[in-house]
Amino acid sequence: MTVQRLSAQSVKVQLSAEELAVFLHDAAAAPDSPQMLQLISFMLAKAELASGIPFTSLPVTVELLTGEDGSLAAYFTAQTAEEPSCKRSRTVRTAAGFADRCTLKTCCALLRQQSDAILGSQLYQYRRQWILSLKLKREKASAVHHLLLEYGRPFRLSAMNRARLSEYGSCLLEKDAVQLI
Repeated sequence: MTVQRLSAQSVKVQLSAEELAVFLHDAAAAPDSPQMLQLISFMLAKAELASGIPFTSLPVTVELLTGEDGSLAAYFTAQTAEEPSCKRSRTVRTAAGFADRCTLKTCCALLRQQSDAILGSQLYQYRRQWILSLKLKREKASAVHHLLLEYGRPFRLSAMNRARLSEYGSCLLEKDAVQLI
């Protein structure tokens, strides 16, 4: 079991196929089965211990992804107090920086599987790295956010950083960057 802190609120817990077989005796356990809920609880405790994020005292979003090799990745995101949903935008913008092209291509290949969440994407070259900027549907942004955190480095899209990108960066792909990469 590996635990990797992805951000101030997110942690990824990875179980290999062999480890998963030890925890789940029934390989086809339903997501809401007692075995699976016990496994999620155990992984959440390990994530809290390793990261210091107080998952047990906050609402938590859990996303489970199975790998082709039979492994299991669990993404835990602590939810903080938010403003009422009527005031929130239905879209969110996020970006990540990539140091090498191979990692960028791998991330975009996985992001294509989340195409229903992506409303738009742009690619910039800025300070010897590629910046992938995404406009997402808020309700489906979690999986995309986790992929960006795993493969890239967060790039804050503040007004200042957007201005820097447009002034000092080169826009390589103005739209549909994820699909074209």
